[in-house]
Amino acid sequence: MSVISETSYRAHRDGGGARRAIGRGVAASPRRAAPGIDYRQWFDLGWCWLAMSSMLFIFQFGSKGVFLILAMLPLYAVVRYRTLPRVLLAISPILLLPAFAMLSTLWSISARTTLYYGFQYFITVAIGAVMGAGTNRRQLLYALFGAFAIYTLASLAFGRMVGWGGGGASGVTTAFAGLTGSKNQAADIGAITIMISVVTAMAAWRERQGLLLLASGIVTIMNLWILKIAESAGAIVACLFALVILFGWAVVRPLKAEVRTAIFTAGVAVAAVAAALRGLWLQPLMAMVLQATDKDPTLTGRTYIWSRAQVLIEQRPALGLGFSAFWRQGNLDAEGIWRYADIATRTGFNFHNTFREILVHLGIVGLVLFGIVMIVLFATLWVRTIRAPTDIGILFCAYLSYVAIRMPIESLAFAPFLHSTVLIMAGLGCAVWRRDNTEAYDAAAFHAGPNARYRAELRKRPLIGHR
Repeated sequence: MSVISETSYRAHRDGGGARRAIGRGVAASPRRAAPGIDYRQWFDLGWCWLAMSSMLFIFQFGSKGVFLILAMLPLYAVVRYRTLPRVLLAISPILLLPAFAMLSTLWSISARTTLYYGFQYFITVAIGAVMGAGTNRRQLLYALFGAFAIYTLASLAFGRMVGWGGGGASGVTTAFAGLTGSKNQAADIGAITIMISVVTAMAAWRERQGLLLLASGIVTIMNLWILKIAESAGAIVACLFALVILFGWAVVRPLKAEVRTAIFTAGVAVAAVAAALRGLWLQPLMAMVLQATDKDPTLTGRTYIWSRAQVLIEQRPALGLGFSAFWRQGNLDAEGIWRYADIATRTGFNFHNTFREILVHLGIVGLVLFGIVMIVLFATLWVRTIRAPTDIGILFCAYLSYVAIRMPIESLAFAPFLHSTVLIMAGLGCAVWRRDNTEAYDAAAFHAGPNARYRAELRKRPLIGHR
């Protein structure tokens, strides 16, 4: 990890005068600034790592973890007070989502529950959006890798297996749940870690960071194993799709922006045709996936849960029941689903479909709002990354594509104090990121300093793509 300093930037800038003097045949040497440390980059690294770690270990930290999460935004505001107004303005479209969730208190069937969880959701979304729009790109990548790598080690060391009824012909009755208690969530974290590790490995290979390359390779292998024993077909299929996107980026990244744009346009056209003809291939593909993974046709009971969700949607289609107002103890409909799914704790469940989850709680109005914000920012992220590829931009392009595939079978971007909600909002925040949001992290400043000659040589012979 390299540190950018404002003094190094001035030294690089002042070097222009020295070069002009040399061109006139006059001996001159640029002023050399003493090596400095830009505390903002170290803050970004630590803040992003702490925020993500607190989400990953929320069940282990308990109430202490909640207080830590609540302290993240004030801490950012104290250190980043100069850029905070610009960041808040940039992420304001994203904050409309939790704002509407809190507004649903007015028509909720349980106003107190909606207000309580709506506030938590607002904090979660804000942390993710600030992480994506208001921190240094490279430090965010390293922070995510560090947080998920540590979680992987802890999960393998202290995680547990849980029983499940979807083994089918294989007879498998247990699956790995790690530290979460849910095999689907364990698989989701494993898939995310694989994506982060692959992007980190690409960056490490390009910059000749051998130890980081080795570490990312080991973490990738660990999570491939976790993905297998977690018995989540949806996570496996979506992760494979995301990996195809990542390696596709590795191929097209060195190309000119015009060529990348043409390839992307062709890809969108193919996807549109495939979507129009989904009636020809979707059902056979699902049947093949179910057979290959020994899944039952009900997708481990999802079809029954979806039928119950449809009944609730028809009762209050416009605005829904209110954010998180359904999944509460004492609600007879929720109690029935918990009993059907054998959820002894009677907490922490969902409809396993993002669209139905939003429709039940926030109605058609909420779904339209979520759809507009997410689709527009997702498209913006792809366009900006195609024009100027960055490691973190490529990661979020792959991750949000992974999320889009999983939305029909999992409830995502809708739960407070959850790692996936933070990452999704960070991806949307990345779409509105501006360099001045992080106070002039200038690429020229990065390449100035004691290692300037090495880095200049490195840029001339990229292995995977440009920075």
